[in-house]
Amino acid sequence: MALECELKYPEADLAALADRLRAAGAGTSGRYFEANTVYDRPDRSLKREGVLLRLRERQGQGVLTVKRPPANPVPSALKVFEEIETGVDDPSALAQALEAVGFVPAFRYEKVREKWRYMGCVVCLDHLPFGDFAEIEGEEASVPACAAALGLDPNRTTKATYHGLNLEYRLAKGLEPDENFVFEPGERAALLDEIENL
Repeated sequence: MALECELKYPEADLAALADRLRAAGAGTSGRYFEANTVYDRPDRSLKREGVLLRLRERQGQGVLTVKRPPANPVPSALKVFEEIETGVDDPSALAQALEAVGFVPAFRYEKVREKWRYMGCVVCLDHLPFGDFAEIEGEEASVPACAAALGLDPNRTTKATYHGLNLEYRLAKGLEPDENFVFEPGERAALLDEIENL
């Protein structure tokens, strides 16, 4: 089972980072829109166990992901978890299958992501309804080195999930608690139109 190690950098200047990555010759798959549904048992026991079961949709294709704490945790400055992923040709059918065996949608979230490969890392430039973030995945030593090369502040990082960051944001803004974070319909339409016309 693959271990994934990452750090997030909040309040990222996505345009500036994209320019730096482009100038450095990094490769990108381009910008795309993601719609994610996190599933759990009705009693939310997966969440209590630290397990994520997620169905992600992108341009009609899907990815089913399970993330969980490593069986043998090691101290790390990065967020480390075991990850299992597989492609899904029919996300709607899989959603029905998950619900048929007792899983329920716990919350939904959306983002626009631009994924780059640089210095042995995967650099994700993420625009979410509550802010912009850079997420760097790689080895223990390569993530800080990549971040430094991109001019990211090593003191401005987090191992939190986007789910946790959304809840923190809502609390700080005095908003009602809501695990979902999706774009307003008008903003979603504008983002999709912008991506289609790139």
